[in-house]
Amino acid sequence: MNKHLDVTNDMANGEAPKPVRHPTLLALIVGGAFFMEVLDGSIIAPAVPEIARSFDTSAVAVSAGISSYLITVAIFIPASAWLSERLGARNVFACAIALFTLSSIMCGLSGTLTQFTLARIVQGVGGAMMSPVGRIAVLRRTEKSEMLRIVAYLSWPGLTAFIVGPPVGGFLTTMLSWRWIFFINIPIGLVGIALVLIFFDREPANAKRRFDALGFVLTGGALACLMYGIEGISRHAGIVISAGFMLAGALLGAAALRHANRHPTPILPLTLFKIASFRTAILLGGLPFRLVSGANGFLVPVMFQVAFGKSALDAGVLFGYFLAGDLVIKVVANRLIRWFGFRPMLIATSLSIAASLVAFMMIDRNTPLPLLIPLLVASGAVRSIQFTALNTIVYADMPQEQIGNASTLNSMLQQLGFGLGVGLAAIVLAVSSQWHGGGSGALTLFDFRAGYAFCLVLILLSVGVYVRMPAQTGAHMR
Repeated sequence: MNKHLDVTNDMANGEAPKPVRHPTLLALIVGGAFFMEVLDGSIIAPAVPEIARSFDTSAVAVSAGISSYLITVAIFIPASAWLSERLGARNVFACAIALFTLSSIMCGLSGTLTQFTLARIVQGVGGAMMSPVGRIAVLRRTEKSEMLRIVAYLSWPGLTAFIVGPPVGGFLTTMLSWRWIFFINIPIGLVGIALVLIFFDREPANAKRRFDALGFVLTGGALACLMYGIEGISRHAGIVISAGFMLAGALLGAAALRHANRHPTPILPLTLFKIASFRTAILLGGLPFRLVSGANGFLVPVMFQVAFGKSALDAGVLFGYFLAGDLVIKVVANRLIRWFGFRPMLIATSLSIAASLVAFMMIDRNTPLPLLIPLLVASGAVRSIQFTALNTIVYADMPQEQIGNASTLNSMLQQLGFGLGVGLAAIVLAVSSQWHGGGSGALTLFDFRAGYAFCLVLILLSVGVYVRMPAQTGAHMR
């Protein structure tokens, strides 16, 4: 969700356009697209084991379908704002919904894991250019007096999707087929396209800046090679091939960083990392946290089915409690941060996440629901508070003219962290199952506990970063 909230700050770029007609209606249309995208991301987790059985593969291998989508979104988010300027927000928004809907059909009709992963990559392209472009189109034309109300209309549909996604995914997978978790996007997408074409005004092309094509290719190639190498290790594709792709990713990444330091308007504005609060929120503390969040979102629902023997429906309902904690605490998250400050809350939530990971390592299929449900709710709540703090402190010391670049980079690296988190969790599961299972590759509770131990190490790294953060960081934003 946060990637879309962040990208909207691109409205700081350029001149302020005229106010839109029917801002509430347009906000609801964009919110509907946001709902479809968030639903698609949250609905798939309970279906992973069933998708694996359908393709005659493992749940670890299916992680490629999740991480590939997230990495693709990360790659294409920087291009979305430029395309909106070049082709008009109305055209890009409608085409993005159409692409997302078409790729959803492709996902549902996939007969192999390769087809499914490719369809998810196409879906990621649509997702990267759907809600961000729609939000920019609405907020850039909304009066400041209406901003708070319009943002609520933009955000709440997606927050609702976080809650209903896992139970709906579990229900459709159990009662019908996992393919229906993608087919339900068809009516939503068709209605969305029609509403965009009817109510959004046409805009003239207005691309004032040159697109950094070489930076886009280098960055995208680096991320793609890195992700393919990680997925190759989890699928036992061969250590030499996997290492080769990861090396290629590292070399392309180095070339992308060198290019970014020389280009006048790079797709990766590296100068922002000179700002300490931004560097902490995005990289030093924020990246380990987002890796853990991505890994946890994959480990929890899969563990409920594979290790605990629960149905997709039961796993979806239980995972819904995790996301419910995320949603409910948002009502008071800002107030808690104002009361206690950014640094204390970042340290406290990181330590709470660490405690919850230890608790996840201790539960088993016999853990009673009165203990399991509070654990899930509390885990989601503390995660949500840290998300709120990080996505605010990003702008603590950011110059106004750089807010747009900061938003895009934050959105990109956030999705990258989620995607890499899923991929790294899959590697830990695969390596653990091979070692513990003597080569059988079957996942056990021990393997999931190894995954949580890996997450524990990562989150403790972020604690060390937050402890060293200046106490007054972000004080003027409270």
